[in-house]
Amino acid sequence: MRHRYVLLALVLPVVGACSSNDNAGTASTPQVTAALSATTSVPASTDEAAVGIADFKFMPPDVEVPIGGSVVWTNNDKQPHTATSAGSFDAGAIQPGASATVAFRTAGTFTYICSFHPFMTGTVTVG
Repeated sequence: MRHRYVLLALVLPVVGACSSNDNAGTASTPQVTAALSATTSVPASTDEAAVGIADFKFMPPDVEVPIGGSVVWTNNDKQPHTATSAGSFDAGAIQPGASATVAFRTAGTFTYICSFHPFMTGTVTVG
């Protein structure tokens, strides 16, 4: 039996929401949002980076965003993929034709993989 999954929306709360003066030394979890999308995502501003997924690759594999910026992964392959950084973020299963967005609240370098295909790698630099 074949199952079909439609990911409508997923929002994970941000841990340790911070004001401008109380975040020194406090780590926070990036916010993850996933939504079904039939088209390739185009960043709305310079605070967003777009990463396409095709041919078992993240394109581009390395992106930079400012603190508070986000990365939008769009799956253009025929199988699901993830964007997963152990202990930092997990965009969940991104179905073919769908997109997932992760907002980054703290500076750092986050390496990530597709948990289904660990040879697929990338890096998000936030700062």
